Amino acid sequence: MIQRFLFTVLKDGVEQITADPEIIDDLFNDVYGLTEEEATAIKTFWASKPPKVIHGYAPRDIDVPVFSIVLDNERESDTWLANDIGQEEDPDSPDYRADIKGSIWQHQYSVLVYTEHPDVTLYYYELAKSIILSGNDFFVDQGLFEIDLSGADMAPDERYIPQNLFARKLTFSCKRVFKRLLRGSQIGKATSVSGIHIDRSGSPSDAGDVETLVTFPPEYNGET
Repeated sequence: MIQRFLFTVLKDGVEQITADPEIIDDLFNDVYGLTEEEATAIKTFWASKPPKVIHGYAPRDIDVPVFSIVLDNERESDTWLANDIGQEEDPDSPDYRADIKGSIWQHQYSVLVYTEHPDVTLYYYELAKSIILSGNDFFVDQGLFEIDLSGADMAPDERYIPQNLFARKLTFSCKRVFKRLLRGSQIGKATSVSGIHIDRSGSPSDAGDVETLVTFPPEYNGET
């Protein structure tokens, strides 16, 4: 599930920054050009309060800072004829040659960054953005494609932001193939050929994997 991929990337990223705070220097000093004093203050605050990664909106009594993963929307975006994308190809599988149906789905998630201070929200938002961008290879390995990341401030709204907290959001969009194996669909399908098989040319391309036991002399012209 996409939200678990995001959770893994964010959790691992938080642990990496906590173990190696110089990552904060790399981002805020080298990329954004902040002063050494400000970057040091960010490192000090992170060391005392690294963010937790959670699923769902933050409850009112949540202990911040928090990276919160929520589903914005998802939908089927692309389909194949009859949703047919192939068959199970592993001959050792009990579902060998069973039909596989599927389609491409578009997914959109928000990563909400909650803290008690607007400046801290900004800093942690930038760190969350850097973590997610650094996880691109992992996302691709999980079959995600057309990955897109964007961000925005969140207007005060107690339905989504507990009172006295500040929040920004990152919007993570991607596509992924959703597959369904139709168990038992191979029943009744022909899986072998019996009888006499004629090899007219001596080439395996004429008969595929079928063992040909009947041949003709070279002068045979193919007429019956």
